[in-house]
Amino acid sequence: MPPHLLSCGSNAASHLSINHPNDTSTLKPTIFHPSLPPIPDSAELLDLVSTSAHSLLLLSQPSSNGTKTSNILLGAGTNTFGQLGPRCALWDDIKPEPRWKALNLLGSAGVEGEWEPVKIAATWTTSFVVYQRIPIGDLAASASMSVAGGSSADDSSEKGIQQIVISIGSNDFGELGSTSSTPLTLNAPAEIPISQASRKPTVVELGLAVGEKVEMIRGGQRHVIVFISDGSGKQRVMGWGASRKGELDGGTLSSNSTSNTLGSTSSKGKGKGKGVSRPTTSPPTLIKLPIPPEERIVDISLGASHSLALLSDGTVLGWGSNLKGQITDIHLLKDIKSIAATWNGSYFLTRSNKLLSQGSNTHSQLLRGSNATSQRDMVEIPDGLEVVRIVAGSEHLLVRLRSKHGEEEGLWSGGWNEHGNLALGDQQDRAGLTRVDVQGRIRGVWGGCASTWVWVDQ
Repeated sequence: MPPHLLSCGSNAASHLSINHPNDTSTLKPTIFHPSLPPIPDSAELLDLVSTSAHSLLLLSQPSSNGTKTSNILLGAGTNTFGQLGPRCALWDDIKPEPRWKALNLLGSAGVEGEWEPVKIAATWTTSFVVYQRIPIGDLAASASMSVAGGSSADDSSEKGIQQIVISIGSNDFGELGSTSSTPLTLNAPAEIPISQASRKPTVVELGLAVGEKVEMIRGGQRHVIVFISDGSGKQRVMGWGASRKGELDGGTLSSNSTSNTLGSTSSKGKGKGKGVSRPTTSPPTLIKLPIPPEERIVDISLGASHSLALLSDGTVLGWGSNLKGQITDIHLLKDIKSIAATWNGSYFLTRSNKLLSQGSNTHSQLLRGSNATSQRDMVEIPDGLEVVRIVAGSEHLLVRLRSKHGEEEGLWSGGWNEHGNLALGDQQDRAGLTRVDVQGRIRGVWGGCASTWVWVDQ
């Protein structure tokens, strides 16, 4: 039996993987396509992303002899733009896939060596997969050290790692990250115009050297950001896609006077601030952020057109649009241990168990009442409980709680609920946290575009 993964919410594209195209307001078991090889219940769910019409799932499972693990990429939903595979981008009558099915976004590109998916992300109708390979010689060296009982923390396999980021799907805002469809065999490129969906996997041009790794990759509605490490502790931040609202511009940081006022980061000059001219789309671009030399980025969360980054010292960087007050004075925060972003909101969990929210409250998603202002303030947490984790969907929040004695108290949700994505059995918005009935021990929670996903023990 594969892992027990539940889903609910928006499902018009069949991307909840529950074998039909109807919305559901209660958590339902997702279904795995019978064409898949047997997936053991010991498999781990590494990550899940779900957007407007498709979902991606990354699994890790042990080999038959238990000596190593391998990753498997699965997908579900509608493939109108080829976001689930290159062949379908050529078809006019594309039927949704309502069950998890194996994907290979490398296709028949003739890639040499063994590549494995290690990270995933998605924007509105575009998919991104980080593939990794270790050269055969380094694999042998790593295996020899393992047999000898040596440490693999700094062995040659790490130094020899190669990674590539593959994009496939729509390109309305340059989400493919390239103006060329460079095949992985490095043949002559052909142009991919903006607004034309890809017909084959595209290598995002990030200049990844041997030994460099993508630590994190996140997709917003129309922009993507990656953190890349060179193995020595140095990080660089790059982004591509939509850029008109400062999504890829470190100059829009909340610590700058131009981004502390609502509306001030709009390139059209709306609101109180002065308009700034920015391109509508940008190729992979280095984002300059003021990160102290002794600190590191430990997490990132993207909204529709703003981004949050959590530093190892508990401070937060926020940049991009501030039309809803979603990044106002974020640089003043301290002792933060977790961050999350909805389309137009920002959420912060402090080390002292305070949950803060700011930004848009059009659907009570700030969880401070239906009339809450955009200014940052505390979300009420049920008495006697503390927050384990916060997860954001498009305009709803999922919170795992436990008692102060350490007992798991399950999943709570709140905010926008038009598609039943709060898993509460109806379509009514919630202005505060409400407990979700989940059967089984929760092992993981993910939020998508008007959707909720929960991995539980069977």
